Amino acid sequence: MVYSFFEPELSRDSLGTYVILDHVRIAAEMHLPYVYLGYWVPGSAKMGYKARFGALEVYSRGQWLPLRNPADYGADVHPLSVDPIAEQVANIQLPDMRDQRG
Repeated sequence: MVYSFFEPELSRDSLGTYVILDHVRIAAEMHLPYVYLGYWVPGSAKMGYKARFGALEVYSRGQWLPLRNPADYGADVHPLSVDPIAEQVANIQLPDMRDQRG
């Protein structure tokens, strides 16, 4: 599943969390070492669940950095002041690729 739906009145049920856990299960069954959660928008109620998962990284100033505290990334950041999604995705480096693309 690529997309899911968000119903604010049911936010405590967290469909997004369920979808990610299902993706983790599927990845484990397929012996895949990683699950890509897709982009995260700081301050977005629809995407807040993503920040609750560990080992997250954010793309900032041309590099992927560990997301230590979601509150450090404000919702007031203008979309045009961050790198385009295409650049972010093109620069994804899995741990076993870092030496090759670094």
